[in-house]
Amino acid sequence: MFVCMAKYQLLVQTPYSETYDLVQKFRGMTITHGSFNDPVDFMEAGLIRRDKWDCFHLDVPFAISNDEAVPCIINGIWHGAGHGYPCCVALYAPRHDKTVADVGSVWKDDAGVTFTLLRIPNEDYLVFVSENIGTLEDYKFVLHITGKLTYVSSGAHTAPIPAGEEQKTVYLVRAYKFTKKRVIVIQDGKERILFGSAHCDSARIEEEYEIRNPATVAPALTAARPLGGFSEQPDLGDYGETMLIHRMNYHLLPDGTILCDFNHEKTMSGVRFERWLGAMYQEKLDVYGGGIHRRVPKTLPLVCSDGTFDFNTPISLDPGIYPEGKPYITREFWATPDSPPDRVVDYFRDAAGHDRLGFACGYLPVYDGVPEKRLQHLTHAGLLNSTRKVYPTFMDGDLTKVRGIAYKKYFVQSTDRASFYTITFEGKTYVYVDFIEEKTLEIPCSGAVSLYEKSNDVSYEVENSTIIVKGTNGYAVFICE
Repeated sequence: MFVCMAKYQLLVQTPYSETYDLVQKFRGMTITHGSFNDPVDFMEAGLIRRDKWDCFHLDVPFAISNDEAVPCIINGIWHGAGHGYPCCVALYAPRHDKTVADVGSVWKDDAGVTFTLLRIPNEDYLVFVSENIGTLEDYKFVLHITGKLTYVSSGAHTAPIPAGEEQKTVYLVRAYKFTKKRVIVIQDGKERILFGSAHCDSARIEEEYEIRNPATVAPALTAARPLGGFSEQPDLGDYGETMLIHRMNYHLLPDGTILCDFNHEKTMSGVRFERWLGAMYQEKLDVYGGGIHRRVPKTLPLVCSDGTFDFNTPISLDPGIYPEGKPYITREFWATPDSPPDRVVDYFRDAAGHDRLGFACGYLPVYDGVPEKRLQHLTHAGLLNSTRKVYPTFMDGDLTKVRGIAYKKYFVQSTDRASFYTITFEGKTYVYVDFIEEKTLEIPCSGAVSLYEKSNDVSYEVENSTIIVKGTNGYAVFICE
């Protein structure tokens, strides 16, 4: 495989067919300093001709993404990735005289509420956050400035700020501090940090950051203000107390599989770590002209406000066919009560109705991803959003630590209405099989084969290093080791 860093992008090129290679691109690969979150994120995927001279120019695009970095829910609000806490007030103050030397200054409005100036986005706007009117762990903020703002302390320009008719609530960003963001390449068992580009056996993106408690950011910023004020806009992620540590390694495998290896830990006991998705993805591109059809194995027909939808038979993502009621896959829709749904498979069809390509996203049954552990912290297995974006749920409830492996994988389709794909992790190969119509699949394997789980309408046998699987409208999962 080949990896290449260019500006903020990482390109990963792996074999796909005799004619094409698969290219997957990531953004946010460097630690920037600014007034926005900048996580590692999926950017593009598609095919490039093997004889192509420009590896960054796709010939057959599969996906264009702008938000597949995964946040978590803390105290009822999405946090991390592209999200911050919506506790700031952007005040329209045309031709204000404030500069970065005033960042961290303290003000009071006509209602007696204290506000801290956090950021100056341009000559007409100022961004403030109020004092915390809740507790340290259950923080709350005032989201409106009443009347004018009068100077209290820690500023360079002390003229009052007139009452602003135009105000809006915005995120507190950057919401976290990066402690690691780098790419490791592995060749012949040896690891090194990527510089430029490299041919390698595999690679790994390492990302770690500390999510700040928003109630602690403004006091820390004011306390750190140097004599005379800041000379440039400070990175707000550098200030405040940590309430959760996000650790994510993206393992880039030579068959194009992406393993999302997460290990998150709450560090402030009183805050509520309420949900972790593990992975998510946006709608893919209908490059073959027959639409994209989505299957969610291990589910019963979902009863929604606009109808009943059976995702065991792939449902088209076309308008008017997909549920608009944004249903959660709650327990009454699980086919097996003690094994919650754990993956989604999309099929790309051509104009003649043939399956050409598959894309799968799910969780391996390892660490906290085994059903018996997920069941301890799971009210639903995901959200089927009307935007066609997939929001699986790894765990929710009262969480302290979450450890698991999510995967994303494109795979070639050689059979209509039946498919299999493989995911390799720590010496084991997980084989996922799906049937939509009655078919028989012969799957080559190596080592000992064991059945992990299957639906009732699937049968199998193993002969001469081949798994022979028969089914109608079901699934099976095998482990080879």
